[in-house]
Amino acid sequence: TTLIETAPDNNLGGASIVNAGTTQTPLPPNRNRGLFRFDPTNEIPRTSRIIRVDLVVEVTGLPSAGFAESSFGLHRILKPWGEGDKASPDPLHPGLGARATAGEATWNHRFAFTTNTWTIPGGAATNDYVPEISAETIVYGLGDSPYRFFSTPRLVADLQAWMDDPATNFGWMLICRSEEVNFTARRFASREDAGREPYLEIEYVPPKIDLPAIANGQFKFSFAVQSNQTYAVEFRPSLSPLNNWSALTNFAAQPASTNLVVSDPITDGQRFYRLRLP
Repeated sequence: TTLIETAPDNNLGGASIVNAGTTQTPLPPNRNRGLFRFDPTNEIPRTSRIIRVDLVVEVTGLPSAGFAESSFGLHRILKPWGEGDKASPDPLHPGLGARATAGEATWNHRFAFTTNTWTIPGGAATNDYVPEISAETIVYGLGDSPYRFFSTPRLVADLQAWMDDPATNFGWMLICRSEEVNFTARRFASREDAGREPYLEIEYVPPKIDLPAIANGQFKFSFAVQSNQTYAVEFRPSLSPLNNWSALTNFAAQPASTNLVVSDPITDGQRFYRLRLP
């Protein structure tokens, strides 16, 4: 969604665009800040180690009277906010959104019609988002799109933190580094723009089975688990597609991170095991 200084009580969470930068409006207020949030735990096992992450975005619109190039930075957000579902009813001004309803993010509020405001309108460094940039890229025109925020140690650390503790995942705020300059505004495709939606490219090392051993007719191994996550261990006699995976055991969510031990009686000449998130 977008925080819109020109329409500080409007939401843009249901639109096909996310705006960031400063428009061509002659006088302030004319800034926009974009909010992006991804949930990597839907695709990646919780105990994975993140190696690299890039964010790829499509620019779909520029100021009508020309544009100024600028660098845009991603800042990790420190507080929750509501995406909302609003879009502008005016096709000539799609970036203005529509009046927010309860719980939606606006320039003034993290959740509209509640006491949960941003520390200052539009968000404050240190209080609402991390002042240091996790990644940045220079954005020109449409012809150079898509744009890539290349992996950095901070970007990797952000994603790893969200993998380890999903409750802290409030996404990134996209801020133009030249907000004092008009014509730096850009429209970025949102997830509602199918085929051009933003996405992450992630390289990671999945959780692995540790310390395999045979003792007293049992094959044993262990693996590290995160708190509040269930796990399933499955096996099959070969890697042939003719053999299906069968359940060996399921582990309930643990109150804290720990190591779990699996024990399986040796009955076959060989078995293959896998660890899965149900």
